[in-house]
Amino acid sequence: MNKALRRLTAGCAAAVSVGAVLLVSAGSAAANTERNGYLETSEFGLYYNSDNGGCVFDLMSSDWNFFNDLFIGPEGCAGRNRVTNDDTASYRNRDTYTWKVGTEANLAGLIGSLPPGYVGNASVNFKNKITSATFLD
Repeated sequence: MNKALRRLTAGCAAAVSVGAVLLVSAGSAAANTERNGYLETSEFGLYYNSDNGGCVFDLMSSDWNFFNDLFIGPEGCAGRNRVTNDDTASYRNRDTYTWKVGTEANLAGLIGSLPPGYVGNASVNFKNKITSATFLD
């Protein structure tokens, strides 16, 4: 009986360990959707083409310099693997915060403000000139 109880206890401990690993893995994957090429709720997206077309550069946190960032997305989307810096034609704010964009690194140069829910094309002052973005608390 004592041997059977030990086996049962060991089996339960193993099942709990596996369950904990699966929960941690699922939580990490769900929390890390930024920069995956798909614009989800709570993200700010910069699109390669006008009218939210082509690949998207999706952000959940500030990015002070787009020089090393790429548009990613499904195979065949316009702009895929192109550098985001100075190559954005439209945006969409699916976040609850207002986002600011700058035409220079570190939110310098011309600054634009995009409130929650905003969807639109970049104006002539910002089209293909955006280099940085941050959100406001």
